Amino acid sequence: MLRKLVGLLILLAPGPGFAAGQQEKIAVADRPIVYGGWLRSWSGVEIVLSTHLGSNSDAYKQMCLDFERITGARVTVLEESWTDLLGKHLSSFAARNGAYDLVTFFYGWFGHYVEGGLLQNLKQWFAGQQLADPHYAMEDFIPAVLEVYGRYKAGFYKDPDALWAVPYKFDVYTAQYRADLFESAGIIGPDGRARPPATWKELLADARILADRFPDLTPVVMPLAVDDPMVSTYLPVICSYGGAKPNPWYDAHLYPRFQKEPGVLAIRMLKQLMPFMPPDVLNYDYDRVNILMAQGKAAYALNWNAHLPVLLDPSKSKIAGTVRFDHTPGGVEGRPQGLGGWSIGLSSDSRNPEAAFQLLQFLTGRKRAVELALKGGSVARFSVVNDQEVVKRYPYYPLLVEGAKDAVARGSDRSWTEIQRIIGVELNKILLGADERQVLLETARKVFDAAQEAGYDPAKSGPRP
Repeated sequence: MLRKLVGLLILLAPGPGFAAGQQEKIAVADRPIVYGGWLRSWSGVEIVLSTHLGSNSDAYKQMCLDFERITGARVTVLEESWTDLLGKHLSSFAARNGAYDLVTFFYGWFGHYVEGGLLQNLKQWFAGQQLADPHYAMEDFIPAVLEVYGRYKAGFYKDPDALWAVPYKFDVYTAQYRADLFESAGIIGPDGRARPPATWKELLADARILADRFPDLTPVVMPLAVDDPMVSTYLPVICSYGGAKPNPWYDAHLYPRFQKEPGVLAIRMLKQLMPFMPPDVLNYDYDRVNILMAQGKAAYALNWNAHLPVLLDPSKSKIAGTVRFDHTPGGVEGRPQGLGGWSIGLSSDSRNPEAAFQLLQFLTGRKRAVELALKGGSVARFSVVNDQEVVKRYPYYPLLVEGAKDAVARGSDRSWTEIQRIIGVELNKILLGADERQVLLETARKVFDAAQEAGYDPAKSGPRP
């Protein structure tokens, strides 16, 4: 039975055969293979998957039901707000209470999981014969995504061969626009159809036209709430203006570089777009942006692709028949696309790592990838992107693969959580009217200090900015 627990972790009293420390101890070789030539019976075993609330997790929960039915295992899915997961995972590991078997996490937290010893190296597990799915197809993952979501090459741990996780939720920052409004406003291409902006300057010009044509609608909306949304929106802008790719924030020693000219030009562009966004846009997170678009109250938006299925659902969206998708706009350095997303790994504190590893493969392997996508999961596999049924239902999928070719990312070392908060707060000040150059320079100094406090050495690249 699949149980959904929301909120604080509560260890429920399990039934016979599932009690903590009393689960059936049967050798792997003695567990019969029951599915696909590799998946074994896990009767009497409980597996705990820690994840965050959302439609992507809803799709995985359905898959877990199938795993339970096939293997006889009990899968407990602990769903919580994504903002709570890092702290709970770190606390559980410190207590060594074996609360989780599989953990999901934002790749920007990678340093905490690898340097902190929370994950097992999956490379060793996939090399085994008794538990690995021979048709898992690691090569089917989009390489750039697997690299970011699965390997950790920052901070103090640089083992290029280690595989700490695999993709769990594939996210690329994507543009959504109302084709009907663009066409009505005369923003069209040579074919007479809606023409989305290819550059940030075009977006600014289009916003002015849309504001004049539809005074009661919001021309543009972007996630600009402090911290994660603000930094996610700023990322493709700074890189399109010449910020270093794939990481414009700092170099290999965590020496800040976002305060240079590309950073100044990027925040100025967002500042220019502010009059065409909701008055309280600095409080807009991803959900609020999606709601505004689904209600038909905005003409153009940026958001992660994991939020887009709602816009295509007529029962939830007023624009299901008119919404279209595109890459985020570009600048002098092309159209780099922001990469977000989540990974899934095997906890080093797992009480049932063999069963958990098989569940991980069952959820993320190629065989069920299309099914997962059609259930609402966001899947980083070529087999999904090339599936006609998936593309028909979710027409933005080809954009994701194309965007991943020039993907730009956030940091992933242990200091990134604090550095992202610092950058988000300071960018907010600029959008409220503070001087761009002065604030960015002060922010770079704070980032330098935060990296040092985390134990890194940005001074290897130069003195404090």
